[in-house]
Amino acid sequence: MLCPKCDTEMRIKASEYVLNDGKLFSKQTLTCRNKKCQNFDKDVKIIYTPLEVSEDSEAQATD
Repeated sequence: MLCPKCDTEMRIKASEYVLNDGKLFSKQTLTCRNKKCQNFDKDVKIIYTPLEVSEDSEAQATD
């Protein structure tokens, strides 16, 4: 994902798991890595990705 100010590819600054309404999500905070950009080292975008939980240790990963 590109920074909206300088079009540099952003990096993941932080990643964690969060619960929302009983559902599990991966939360990733993206920041600009361009030292000359106004967004450098600031939280630019937060992405939530839903995760599927299974109690079956032999369960196959799904796309």
